Amino acid sequence: MIIRAQGPFDYALNYEFMAQQDDCLYRTENNNVRKAVSLDGQRVLLEVGEGPENAVEVDILLNEGAAESDIAQYVAEWLDLEYDMAAFYDFARKDKRLAAVVQELYGYRMICTLDMMEALTWSIVGQQINMRFAFILKRRLVEHFNHYIEFEGEKYWLMPEAREILSLDVEAMREMQISYRKAEYLHRCAEGIETGILSKAHLQRMGGYQEVLDHLTSIKGIGPWSANSVLMRTLKFRNAVPIGDAGLRNAIRITDNLEEKPSAGYIRSVTDEWGDNGAYATLYMWRILG
Repeated sequence: MIIRAQGPFDYALNYEFMAQQDDCLYRTENNNVRKAVSLDGQRVLLEVGEGPENAVEVDILLNEGAAESDIAQYVAEWLDLEYDMAAFYDFARKDKRLAAVVQELYGYRMICTLDMMEALTWSIVGQQINMRFAFILKRRLVEHFNHYIEFEGEKYWLMPEAREILSLDVEAMREMQISYRKAEYLHRCAEGIETGILSKAHLQRMGGYQEVLDHLTSIKGIGPWSANSVLMRTLKFRNAVPIGDAGLRNAIRITDNLEEKPSAGYIRSVTDEWGDNGAYATLYMWRILG
């Protein structure tokens, strides 16, 4: 199955990024990415590789009954292949901070997190710790529920459902080194998904960016950084910027040749200029850090 991107897509750049992550929910090897997903309860194991220009090739290694059209849609949304990047590139080429990096990384796209429970889990466990440890905590939580597809002797893990995380005892999460506070936040988010107030469908029906942001941050445990991470990678609001993100702050310090870390007001003055290009501007600014 060949899935084409709307505009430029550089498979090598995106594979390089994915291979650097220690994400338990996909596996990179031999220039291919394997990922287990559940589509309406039908488990699927995908292998994504380099396709023709601006495209990926998808092999279905196991399928319990999902429609090929649903699988293709999933891959396109996961790799953000549906997004037409022309407007962003037109903007970025004229921006003093972005011009060089978009030329260097032309065709680099956002790897999205389509599952709301996974997105909220990452935004909570990743608070105030380094990324390496955040991936460890995510793996411990995922592997606890033991949902996986086994293929050629390897396990490909599936994200547990919100109801399962809701049923998990706080003390069990504490044994995983998830703090009591974060365990409470995870329970609150799982409950919100189960009741519908934090379901992806509910959030997508809301009026716009500010309304969804206000709704998310009204939930204890979801601050502006966490909310904007979800708005950016899951709900795909193209103007979402994770204000307060350390990586973004350091990237602006580099591009603007600042001796000290920029203030929140300084960062806001920069990101306000990005407008509807904020999410991808952030994505490319992160890559300035290496």
